[in-house]
Amino acid sequence: MVKYLTILMSVAGLAVGVWAVTESKVVPQDVPLAREASVNPFGRGIAALGILEPGGGGGSGKVVNVVAAEPGLVAKVFVNVGDRVEADQPLFQLDARTLEADLVRAKAAIPAAQAEIQRWRALPRAEDVPPLESAVVAATARLKERQEVLRFTEAADRSGASTQRDVVTLRLGVDEAKAGLARVEADLAKLRAGGWAPDLVIFEATLTQRNAEVAALETLISRQTVRSPRAGTILRRSIEPGEYALTDPSRAALILGDLSTLNVRAQVDEEDLALLPMDTSALRAMARTRGGVVRDIPVTLLRVEPFARPKTDLTGANIERTDTRVIDVVFEMKPPADLRLVPGQAVDVYIDGGAE
Repeated sequence: MVKYLTILMSVAGLAVGVWAVTESKVVPQDVPLAREASVNPFGRGIAALGILEPGGGGGSGKVVNVVAAEPGLVAKVFVNVGDRVEADQPLFQLDARTLEADLVRAKAAIPAAQAEIQRWRALPRAEDVPPLESAVVAATARLKERQEVLRFTEAADRSGASTQRDVVTLRLGVDEAKAGLARVEADLAKLRAGGWAPDLVIFEATLTQRNAEVAALETLISRQTVRSPRAGTILRRSIEPGEYALTDPSRAALILGDLSTLNVRAQVDEEDLALLPMDTSALRAMARTRGGVVRDIPVTLLRVEPFARPKTDLTGANIERTDTRVIDVVFEMKPPADLRLVPGQAVDVYIDGGAE
């Protein structure tokens, strides 16, 4: 009895399982695509990822990552996102108080150097001449006196009234008086000649050095104000007063670009480069926007940059290859007035490869 009951329950369980599987099989509904797939309009063409960048006139654009010449504390920021700036216009300023303090000390040293030159040019001092002139007169009188005594002593020695020892002693005194007179005359001549020329060279060199120190500090202070390298529009601002500015271009304080025109930098795979016609004068190409509004925009070739580089800009597609190299092909774009496009935006670029 138990044997048949077990078999019956197994058959019933199998039937319930088959029914459950059958009833749970639901055919999913077809979900329409949010937008049609982007298809290359050219029969034999190249499809590439394009990144919008500022044109800058003449196709020499690209965004400019503005960084400080040296790291420092941000004191002021003069621009905001969207501001139009001209070449050499101040963008932001770093704290320059330490350099300004050094500049004050350097400027204070200039008058001292100038005073040394003025003192040299004022030589000789009028009050220093009379004492030396008096010393010359006194030395001359002393010499004459000793010469006169020597003459009398020599006459006495010839008559036997004096000794040779006295004569020698007086001659030494005359020589000493001559040396003293020569010494004071040399001092007077030196004083009347004014300053020594090599001293003036040293003083002028010192003044030049002081001025150079001031000029160097003023240059360093001017470098604390970061200026616009060219005219353009502020696309991004990443600093505020009180923050620390770095010199790393990947962490730029400001991003600048000329939005008067836009270029498209297409990354053509090295394997597709052979499809690019040698004669590009009549090259046809177009850019297609992505997202909710898809628009085809004609583009004009500006240049082919003949240097293959590793692929860095990725779209995120599952079939996208990263182990490849690309060649940049730059196009000029004239976007419609009713379509908002910004630098850094990705578009699809299609290039006509011509007939086989």
